[in-house]
Amino acid sequence: MPLLEINDLNVRYGEIVALRGVSFNVEEGQVVTLLGANGAGKSTTLRAISGLAKPASGDILFDGKSIAGLGPEAIVRMGISHVPEGRRVFPGLTVKENIMLGGSNRKASKAELSREADAMFDLFPDIRKFSGALGWTLSGGQLQMVAVARGLMAKPRLLLLDEPSLGLAPVIVQAVFRIITEIRLSTTVLLVEQNARMGLSVADQGYVLETGRIVLGGKPEDLWANEAIAAAYLGGHGKPAAGLAAH
Repeated sequence: MPLLEINDLNVRYGEIVALRGVSFNVEEGQVVTLLGANGAGKSTTLRAISGLAKPASGDILFDGKSIAGLGPEAIVRMGISHVPEGRRVFPGLTVKENIMLGGSNRKASKAELSREADAMFDLFPDIRKFSGALGWTLSGGQLQMVAVARGLMAKPRLLLLDEPSLGLAPVIVQAVFRIITEIRLSTTVLLVEQNARMGLSVADQGYVLETGRIVLGGKPEDLWANEAIAAAYLGGHGKPAAGLAAH
Protein backbone atom coordinates (compact mmCIF):
# COMPACT_ATOMS: atom_id res chain seq x y z
CA MET A 1 0.00 0.00 0.00
CA PRO A 2 1.41 3.43 -0.93
CA LEU A 3 2.15 5.82 1.90
CA LEU A 4 0.33 8.60 0.01
CA GLU A 5 -2.43 8.19 -2.58
CA ILE A 6 -3.88 11.13 -4.51
CA ASN A 7 -7.09 10.11 -6.27
CA ASP A 8 -8.82 12.35 -8.85
CA LEU A 9 -8.03 15.48 -6.83
CA ASN A 10 -9.73 18.73 -7.80
CA VAL A 11 -9.06 22.06 -6.07
CA ARG A 12 -10.67 25.42 -6.79
CA TYR A 13 -9.88 28.95 -5.68
CA GLY A 14 -13.27 30.55 -6.25
CA GLU A 15 -13.98 30.21 -9.96
CA ILE A 16 -10.39 29.26 -10.74
CA VAL A 17 -9.71 25.54 -11.12
CA ALA A 18 -6.21 24.93 -9.73
CA LEU A 19 -6.12 21.11 -9.92
CA ARG A 20 -8.05 18.93 -12.35
CA GLY A 21 -8.27 15.20 -11.69
CA VAL A 22 -4.76 14.81 -10.27
CA SER A 23 -3.84 11.23 -9.31
CA PHE A 24 -0.51 9.75 -8.23
CA ASN A 25 1.05 7.65 -5.47
CA VAL A 26 4.10 8.02 -3.25
CA GLU A 27 5.60 4.83 -1.86
CA GLU A 28 7.23 4.84 1.56
CA GLY A 29 10.95 5.60 1.30
CA GLN A 30 10.69 7.33 -2.07
CA VAL A 31 11.52 10.82 -3.23
CA VAL A 32 8.86 11.91 -5.72
CA THR A 33 9.31 15.17 -7.63
CA LEU A 34 6.54 17.33 -9.11
CA LEU A 35 7.68 19.47 -12.03
CA GLY A 36 5.96 22.26 -13.90
CA ALA A 37 5.91 25.96 -14.68
CA ASN A 38 4.59 28.66 -12.36
CA GLY A 39 0.85 28.24 -11.91
CA ALA A 40 0.84 24.58 -12.96
CA GLY A 41 -0.61 23.44 -9.61
CA LYS A 42 2.48 22.08 -7.88
CA SER A 43 2.22 24.14 -4.70
CA THR A 44 -1.55 23.71 -4.60
CA THR A 45 -1.02 19.95 -4.56
CA LEU A 46 1.17 20.25 -1.45
CA ARG A 47 -1.28 22.68 0.15
CA ALA A 48 -4.14 20.23 -0.37
CA ILE A 49 -2.13 17.39 1.19
CA SER A 50 -1.17 19.49 4.23
CA GLY A 51 -4.70 20.82 4.79
CA LEU A 52 -4.05 24.40 3.67
CA ALA A 53 -6.28 24.06 0.59
CA LYS A 54 -9.59 22.22 0.73
CA PRO A 55 -10.28 19.79 -2.13
CA ALA A 56 -13.44 20.38 -4.15
CA SER A 57 -13.57 16.65 -4.90
CA GLY A 58 -11.37 13.58 -4.99
CA ASP A 59 -9.51 12.00 -2.10
CA ILE A 60 -6.13 12.02 -0.38
CA LEU A 61 -5.12 8.88 1.52
CA PHE A 62 -2.21 8.79 3.95
CA ASP A 63 -1.27 5.33 5.18
CA GLY A 64 -4.66 4.14 3.94
CA LYS A 65 -6.69 6.80 5.80
CA SER A 66 -8.49 9.69 4.12
CA ILE A 67 -7.10 13.09 5.13
CA ALA A 68 -8.96 15.19 2.55
CA GLY A 69 -10.53 18.16 4.31
CA LEU A 70 -8.70 17.70 7.62
CA GLY A 71 -7.06 20.76 9.19
CA PRO A 72 -3.29 21.33 9.12
CA GLU A 73 -2.82 20.54 12.82
CA ALA A 74 -4.45 17.13 12.51
CA ILE A 75 -2.41 16.33 9.40
CA VAL A 76 0.87 17.26 11.11
CA ARG A 77 -0.04 14.97 14.01
CA MET A 78 -0.59 12.13 11.52
CA GLY A 79 2.99 12.48 10.30
CA ILE A 80 3.06 14.98 7.41
CA SER A 81 5.28 18.07 7.58
CA HIS A 82 5.12 20.89 5.00
CA VAL A 83 8.06 23.22 4.29
CA PRO A 84 6.38 25.92 2.17
CA GLU A 85 7.94 28.10 -0.49
CA GLY A 86 9.50 31.24 0.95
CA ARG A 87 11.08 29.65 4.09
CA ARG A 88 8.95 31.72 6.53
CA VAL A 89 11.49 31.76 9.32
CA PHE A 90 10.56 33.99 12.27
CA PRO A 91 13.03 36.90 12.07
CA GLY A 92 12.89 37.78 15.79
CA LEU A 93 13.66 34.26 17.01
CA THR A 94 17.06 32.61 17.04
CA VAL A 95 17.92 29.85 14.60
CA LYS A 96 17.62 27.23 17.34
CA GLU A 97 14.28 28.63 18.54
CA ASN A 98 12.95 28.52 14.97
CA ILE A 99 14.00 24.89 14.64
CA MET A 100 12.47 23.95 18.01
CA LEU A 101 9.10 25.34 16.89
CA GLY A 102 8.87 22.45 14.45
CA GLY A 103 8.37 20.04 17.34
CA SER A 104 5.55 22.00 18.96
CA ASN A 105 2.96 19.46 17.76
CA ARG A 106 4.61 16.71 19.80
CA LYS A 107 4.38 15.92 23.49
CA ALA A 108 8.02 16.65 24.19
CA SER A 109 9.63 18.73 26.92
CA LYS A 110 11.52 21.90 26.11
CA ALA A 111 14.75 20.17 27.16
CA GLU A 112 14.05 17.29 24.78
CA LEU A 113 13.27 19.66 21.91
CA SER A 114 16.47 21.56 22.67
CA ARG A 115 18.53 18.35 22.43
CA GLU A 116 16.84 17.38 19.17
CA ALA A 117 17.42 20.84 17.71
CA ASP A 118 21.11 20.54 18.61
CA ALA A 119 21.18 17.16 16.84
CA MET A 120 19.77 18.82 13.70
CA PHE A 121 23.03 20.71 13.35
CA ASP A 122 24.72 17.39 12.52
CA LEU A 123 22.54 17.24 9.39
CA PHE A 124 22.85 20.99 8.78
CA PRO A 125 26.43 21.83 9.85
CA ASP A 126 26.46 25.07 7.82
CA ILE A 127 24.05 26.70 10.29
CA ARG A 128 25.50 25.31 13.53
CA LYS A 129 27.52 28.46 14.21
CA PHE A 130 24.37 30.57 13.77
CA SER A 131 22.41 28.69 16.46
CA GLY A 132 22.04 31.82 18.60
CA ALA A 133 21.67 34.30 15.72
CA LEU A 134 18.33 35.92 14.94
CA GLY A 135 16.52 34.70 11.85
CA TRP A 136 16.70 38.02 10.01
CA THR A 137 20.51 37.90 9.94
CA LEU A 138 20.74 34.74 7.80
CA SER A 139 21.24 34.38 4.05
CA GLY A 140 18.64 32.76 1.80
CA GLY A 141 20.44 29.42 1.76
CA GLN A 142 20.83 29.40 5.54
CA LEU A 143 17.14 30.25 5.97
CA GLN A 144 16.21 27.33 3.71
CA MET A 145 18.23 24.95 5.86
CA VAL A 146 16.53 26.28 9.01
CA ALA A 147 13.11 25.78 7.38
CA VAL A 148 13.88 22.17 6.42
CA ALA A 149 15.34 21.43 9.86
CA ARG A 150 12.19 22.86 11.45
CA GLY A 151 10.05 20.60 9.26
CA LEU A 152 12.03 17.54 10.31
CA MET A 153 11.55 18.37 14.01
CA ALA A 154 7.97 17.13 13.65
CA LYS A 155 9.47 13.66 12.97
CA PRO A 156 7.32 13.25 9.85
CA ARG A 157 6.86 10.10 7.82
CA LEU A 158 6.26 12.35 4.80
CA LEU A 159 8.07 15.66 4.20
CA LEU A 160 6.57 18.08 1.66
CA LEU A 161 9.24 20.41 0.23
CA ASP A 162 8.09 23.36 -1.89
CA GLU A 163 10.74 24.92 -4.16
CA PRO A 164 13.74 24.46 -1.82
CA SER A 165 16.18 25.81 -4.45
CA LEU A 166 14.22 28.99 -5.24
CA GLY A 167 16.46 32.05 -5.34
CA LEU A 168 19.59 30.24 -4.14
CA ALA A 169 23.08 30.35 -5.61
CA PRO A 170 24.10 27.15 -7.45
CA VAL A 171 26.59 26.07 -4.78
CA ILE A 172 23.89 26.40 -2.09
CA VAL A 173 21.41 24.50 -4.27
CA GLN A 174 23.89 21.61 -4.40
CA ALA A 175 24.18 21.66 -0.59
CA VAL A 176 20.39 21.66 -0.12
CA PHE A 177 19.92 18.72 -2.47
CA ARG A 178 22.69 16.73 -0.80
CA ILE A 179 20.72 17.16 2.43
CA ILE A 180 17.62 15.80 0.66
CA THR A 181 19.58 12.66 -0.28
CA GLU A 182 20.36 12.20 3.43
CA ILE A 183 16.79 12.92 4.56
CA ARG A 184 15.44 10.19 2.27
CA LEU A 185 17.24 7.54 4.33
CA SER A 186 14.61 7.95 7.05
CA THR A 187 11.79 10.09 5.61
CA THR A 188 9.65 9.92 2.47
CA VAL A 189 9.83 13.16 0.46
CA LEU A 190 7.40 14.80 -1.96
CA LEU A 191 9.35 17.57 -3.67
CA VAL A 192 8.06 20.48 -5.75
CA GLU A 193 10.83 21.94 -7.87
CA GLN A 194 11.18 24.15 -10.95
CA ASN A 195 14.84 23.15 -11.24
CA ALA A 196 13.99 19.95 -13.08
CA ARG A 197 17.59 18.83 -13.41
CA MET A 198 18.15 18.88 -9.65
CA GLY A 199 14.67 17.65 -8.78
CA LEU A 200 14.93 14.55 -10.94
CA SER A 201 18.48 13.83 -9.82
CA VAL A 202 17.26 12.89 -6.33
CA ALA A 203 13.93 11.34 -7.38
CA ASP A 204 12.63 7.80 -7.70
CA GLN A 205 9.60 9.04 -9.63
CA GLY A 206 8.64 12.29 -11.33
CA TYR A 207 5.41 13.88 -12.54
CA VAL A 208 4.88 16.89 -14.78
CA LEU A 209 1.93 19.21 -14.16
CA GLU A 210 0.51 21.64 -16.70
CA THR A 211 -2.52 23.85 -15.99
CA GLY A 212 -3.59 21.72 -13.05
CA ARG A 213 -3.27 18.31 -14.74
CA ILE A 214 -0.60 15.63 -14.66
CA VAL A 215 0.49 15.27 -18.27
CA LEU A 216 3.39 12.86 -17.79
CA GLY A 217 4.87 10.65 -15.10
CA GLY A 218 7.59 8.06 -14.84
CA LYS A 219 11.08 7.16 -13.73
CA PRO A 220 13.63 9.98 -13.96
CA GLU A 221 15.48 8.24 -16.80
CA ASP A 222 12.25 8.08 -18.81
CA LEU A 223 11.60 11.78 -18.26
CA TRP A 224 15.21 12.58 -19.22
CA ALA A 225 14.60 10.76 -22.50
CA ASN A 226 11.35 12.58 -23.32
CA GLU A 227 12.20 15.23 -25.91
CA ALA A 228 9.29 17.52 -25.03
CA ILE A 229 10.19 17.48 -21.33
CA ALA A 230 13.88 17.95 -22.09
CA ALA A 231 13.11 20.95 -24.29
CA ALA A 232 10.73 22.54 -21.78
CA TYR A 233 12.55 21.89 -18.51
CA LEU A 234 16.06 20.56 -19.12
CA GLY A 235 17.51 23.03 -21.59
CA GLY A 236 16.99 20.73 -24.54
CA HIS A 237 18.88 17.68 -23.29
CA GLY A 238 18.36 15.31 -20.40
CA LYS A 239 21.30 14.76 -18.12
CA PRO A 240 21.45 14.31 -14.34
CA ALA A 241 22.94 17.13 -12.29
CA ALA A 242 26.63 16.70 -11.56
CA GLY A 243 27.45 15.29 -8.16
CA LEU A 244 24.01 13.80 -7.47
CA ALA A 245 23.06 10.30 -8.52
CA ALA A 246 19.80 9.61 -10.28
CA HIS A 247 17.73 6.75 -8.85
